[in-house]
Amino acid sequence: MYKNKKVWGIVLAAGNGTRIGFDKMLYKIDGTSVRAKSMACFENHPYVDEIIVAAGKNYDEICGIAKSFKKVTTVVKGGETRAVSVINRVNALPEEDGIIAVHDGARPFVSRQVITDAVEGCLETGAAVPCVKVKDTIKNSDGTYINKTFDRSKLFITQTPQVFDLKLYRRVAQEYFDKNITDDAQLFERRGIKVKITAGDYENYKITTVDDIKENMNMRIGHGYDVHKLVAGRKCIIGGVDIPSDLGLLGHSDADVLLHAISDSILGAAAMGDIGHIFPDTDDKWKGADSLKLLEEVVRQVNAKGYKIVNIDSTILAQAPKMAPYIYSMRENIAKACNVDIDFVSVKATTEEGLGFTGAKEGIAAHAVCLIENA
Repeated sequence: MYKNKKVWGIVLAAGNGTRIGFDKMLYKIDGTSVRAKSMACFENHPYVDEIIVAAGKNYDEICGIAKSFKKVTTVVKGGETRAVSVINRVNALPEEDGIIAVHDGARPFVSRQVITDAVEGCLETGAAVPCVKVKDTIKNSDGTYINKTFDRSKLFITQTPQVFDLKLYRRVAQEYFDKNITDDAQLFERRGIKVKITAGDYENYKITTVDDIKENMNMRIGHGYDVHKLVAGRKCIIGGVDIPSDLGLLGHSDADVLLHAISDSILGAAAMGDIGHIFPDTDDKWKGADSLKLLEEVVRQVNAKGYKIVNIDSTILAQAPKMAPYIYSMRENIAKACNVDIDFVSVKATTEEGLGFTGAKEGIAAHAVCLIENA
């Protein structure tokens, strides 16, 4: 369809996150904030000519991210309600023929097709809203008993962007504006103007509660590897367990090869370097250090960056001593240090059939893989 009118994208990013408990606009999905994802959906759409963003207490942060988008011309402070934010933006637009596409910033997964269909629907009729059919059976209730069941074949969930002819919206708003309406289509319903339904998308959902972000947790994987030489006169501490042995592991700390590999896997997942960077062997502070304490510090730093450990899988490569009797204790130590259940910590051991430096009992090595997610 030929677009013969200017399209303003109005992105509402002023919510205070009352129901979710934090500013959801600043929440990051795959490293990108919700607000940035929402802006990008309009920035990259060929129908959208200009973007206006409504911010709240997060105004400074929104202004910072808006600089990355060429089509964002204005960031303004939102009103006391969603409806007030919209009408303030609409009234600030030039008196010219055009279209407004009002989008909830908490819907960062809106597709290009949903935007296209809504804009084209508005060009055709003057008002269009993307919708999806209700999947569940809906009841009316007083909170204690069910009063009635609705015919779900006639029920739809509205989404955004809700798109309207600018002049028509202004005329309707002058007569029927209500600061408590929860979407703009309600103004047109009150005026008796039909609003066209365009195809929505179930993936275009709104982030409202914590449950809405669980499926979009930022998950990252890290790998760690360490090796230490076996020598006489040193303890053989692996996984925080002092294993009886004629030979022990040589190192600046207690040389716990397994915990070092696990620590590196955690740091790697968070892109925070390695334990040699955090605990350099040139610093006497770490001489003879308990690697369980070092692991706890690694976990603390990764937690401080906003991540938590999901699970750990590790393998010890050693011809001797035998690891099997001590593996459960190792798992207990690691689980405690990482603040996870023991069921999410795996420790395995292999002899490598006498091959290589581990097979020759010259040293012990360990591999580890860790999965983390944003907390």
